[in-house]
Amino acid sequence: MRWLGRALLLASLAVSTVTAELSFEATMKQDGKEVKVSKTDFRPVPPLRHGRRGPRGGRDRHGRPAGGEQPAARDLISYSSNWCGASQHTTQNDGISSVAGYFQVPDLTLRPGVPAPQFAAAWVGIDGAECNTTLLQAGVTTVVNSNGGQSAYAWWEWYPEVAYSFDNLRVKPGEWLYVEITASSPTDGKVVVHNLDRGTTITLHISNGPQLCRLDAEWIVEDFYDSEQQVNFGKFTDLWFVDVAARTVTGRQIGIDGAAMVHLVDDNGKTLCSAEPYDNANFVVLSHD
Repeated sequence: MRWLGRALLLASLAVSTVTAELSFEATMKQDGKEVKVSKTDFRPVPPLRHGRRGPRGGRDRHGRPAGGEQPAARDLISYSSNWCGASQHTTQNDGISSVAGYFQVPDLTLRPGVPAPQFAAAWVGIDGAECNTTLLQAGVTTVVNSNGGQSAYAWWEWYPEVAYSFDNLRVKPGEWLYVEITASSPTDGKVVVHNLDRGTTITLHISNGPQLCRLDAEWIVEDFYDSEQQVNFGKFTDLWFVDVAARTVTGRQIGIDGAAMVHLVDDNGKTLCSAEPYDNANFVVLSHD
């Protein structure tokens, strides 16, 4: 693991961590009161390689290659080997400026016939689908071990830069999070992660990030890649994304109407996870055996 940004500049209520290409400042609140962020350890971890990948030889229901549909075909089911959820698209003339939503930390059980440990990540982000060179996102990862015990941690990432875990933003399976991602410019943004069950909020102001296209807004459960290999995907209880919304540069608010509802399939074409819309602001992600 390559540890970056360990020279922390600590202030009484803020901490700045700087690498050669990206910098951020963070503040933390507990039950609405500011606390010293010197208690928060932002632990760098290798890039989580969250970019969407289509299944080998996969097709959508209109016969187009999965993961590569054109914007005009967004209002359909599409297929991926690692993403499951909703992927909304806009145009460069009116790009995404923010995306937000509530969701639960994945609550996992062991998937039969699959070696432990098993994983699932849930996150909100900008880009990564049709713009697959960069992705600004924040979310959580849950792992279940061979005896059924679980652990979870929160993180943020501006891919392809290094990712960071929030060691002092405690999370556990089933807790509700609110995540809001704002791109004030293609290279500057803000990330807010709020654990509703614990009353803890961390806000990051980020600059000098990889240039975003601001074409995509996503709410995703993922079977992610680690060290170029896909992790084993755990089963999870129904996971709702609630009050989801994105806003464009001109102030237009959009939900999931017209978005691609992405289903996750394995290399044999078996559906492991599906996304089902309820209305423009709410949808559920379902795990399949």
